[in-house]
Parts: sequence; structure tokens; C-alpha cells
Amino acid sequence: MRSYKEKPEKGDLVVIEVEDINPHSVFVKLEEFPGQKGLIHISEVARSWVRDIRKYVSKGEKTVAQVVGTEDSGSVSLSLKRVNDKQKTDKMKEWNKERKAEKFLKKVAEKTGEDYDEVYEDVSFPFQKNFGTTFDGFEESLVDKDGVSKIIPEKYVETVLEVAKDNISLKKVKLEGDLKITVPEGDGISIIKNSLEVGEGVTVSYISAPKYKIRVWGRNHNQAKKNMKNTVNMIQKKIEEEGGTFSFERA
Repeated sequence: MRSYKEKPEKGDLVVIEVEDINPHSVFVKLEEFPGQKGLIHISEVARSWVRDIRKYVSKGEKTVAQVVGTEDSGSVSLSLKRVNDKQKTDKMKEWNKERKAEKFLKKVAEKTGEDYDEVYEDVSFPFQKNFGTTFDGFEESLVDKDGVSKIIPEKYVETVLEVAKDNISLKKVKLEGDLKITVPEGDGISIIKNSLEVGEGVTVSYISAPKYKIRVWGRNHNQAKKNMKNTVNMIQKKIEEEGGTFSFERA
């Protein structure tokens, strides 16, 4: 997965692959920065004294390092000992999710007929900048389509949403609430029905007039909250535009 950054910054955690080892250094490539090489001095391999580097790393191994310095020449100094177990686990989970996201991007390119590299720059890079990772951007499209449409070209929005729906399940965290909806006499049933056409990860069920139960899901609590807020606001807007009344209360 390529980073939107041209080069890593001091303090960044990066995924590396070990390319060569000598008695005093480890030579690696940075997976998120194609063509970028890095070096780990023996003093940055482990917290304890290191006699043989090969006992700690092996050629071809993928692991996580922290950037401790960059030179104008382009070389990057890295450390293994400054990365704790949780940081390593979290970064590798993120890396694996980003590898899945690359497959999503390929599907977007295939469905839209656009060049893959162009899709990468137009979709992946904005997602990384705004949501942290490309995968998180696809997730976000399920709960905030309007927000996503503001940061990527319009020609990709519907396809990104389609790919996200086909590959990501929101059903991890559930929130519930109660709606009260009334509309003027006449075509009220049709108005309510149209207003309750909700998005991904949302269900609305009838209880008894004027009460409805809304349930929303997200992959985490914040996403579920955002999904609830956006959906409730959308329903309220539709109802009030038709002269109806609306209220919402979290369960």
C-alpha cells in the first residue's frame, strides 16, 4: 500500500521488509514508500545488548520500525527497539487492512473503467489524509456518503459505496432510538415511507402510530453514532419539508 506522503517523517511507524544484514546494520525497504530504503543500526535493533543481529531479524522478514531520522540524501534511519508489541500489532493489522483496500481500489478501477493509478491517487490518497487509512475511507462511505463525496471525485462515489457494501459489514456495534413522526392528512403514509428509505447499516420498524424504532450499526461506536446522526437528520429533513413533525430519542 502506498502512502500519500512522499517520504516518511520522524516518529512514523512503517512496515519494512529486511533485504540484507551485515554484522552492524540491517538494510530494509519501506513497504508504504516504493523505492525508499532504510537502515537500522545494531544499536537500534533491541533494548538489550546485541551480539548477533541475525538472532533478531532475518532476511525477507516483514516487521514494523519507527523512523528516527531522515537525511537530505533520502536515506532513512530506523529503529526496531522503539516499537512496542502493541504498536507492532496495531500497525500490522492496519497494513493488512490496507492490502484489502488495494483490492477494493482495483474493483473501483474495473467498474469505472478508470486507470488504476489514477484511482489510487484520487481515492486512496484523500482517504488516507482524511480518515487515516484507505480502508477507513471505504468504511466511512457506508455511514457518511455526503462527507466522502466532498473529498473524492464525484465519478467514484457511487462505485466506492457499492464496493464497500459488497465487502464490509458494519454489524459490530448497534445503537437504537425511538422516532415519533406525524404528517398532514392526505398522502401521509407515502411521505413517511419515502422518508424512511435509509442507508447501509440502518433499519427502521413500525411500532404503533406515531412511533418507530430505529437501529443502526457501525464497525465501532463512533461510526455507529455518526450513522445514527446522519440518518436521523436525513429523516427529519424529509418529514419537515413535507410539513410533518419529528422527534428522536436515544434508547
